Amino acid sequence: MTAHIPPDRSVPSQEAVDLVVALQRCLTNFHANKEEPAILDGEGGEQQDALARYIEARRVRSTLFGQNLFSDPAWDILLMLYQAELEGRSLTLEQLSETLRLSLSTVVGQVGVMERRGLLVEHRSSPNSRRRTAQRPSPLAMDAMASWFSLAFSGDD
Repeated sequence: MTAHIPPDRSVPSQEAVDLVVALQRCLTNFHANKEEPAILDGEGGEQQDALARYIEARRVRSTLFGQNLFSDPAWDILLMLYQAELEGRSLTLEQLSETLRLSLSTVVGQVGVMERRGLLVEHRSSPNSRRRTAQRPSPLAMDAMASWFSLAFSGDD
């Protein structure tokens, strides 16, 4: 599990993780067959504060330990795009590059990989430049991120 689980929370059982993986496979097949909106993302209002804190914690970690020690550009890009989607906005490749302090070539490469895996879609594009193309998480990515968020941050009250 890649998310930090606070000591007062139990780690999700392997059965719960297996269930999320199975759900993700079903959603992959569902979204591959037709363009459907995400079904697990809900309003997203309750997630925004916790997600913003998590993203800020990753930025602080980079500041304290150095940019490249915990490098995971694809995850950082997906987090930023998920946050933007919850806020009703999209980000261009240039904005991602500037915000995440990643080279534009790194962002373009990672976005290309995630597009091929069906996690990102182009929102709108400028006829002049690929860098000005806005990216959004696909419905599959929104469902997977909502599942990840539930496992990583939801308490079992």
